[in-house]
Amino acid sequence: MKKRKLFTVVTAIATVFATTIATSACLWYLYQPKEPKCLENK
Repeated sequence: MKKRKLFTVVTAIATVFATTIATSACLWYLYQPKEPKCLENK
């Protein structure tokens, strides 16, 4: 029984951690800096 409870807690913590990482990745995607003139395709 203790093993199952520990597994449940670890799973919950891993889910919260994965959600946090995914959210921060999406926020970084929204940040789009301006492209320098020297790198533009002409």
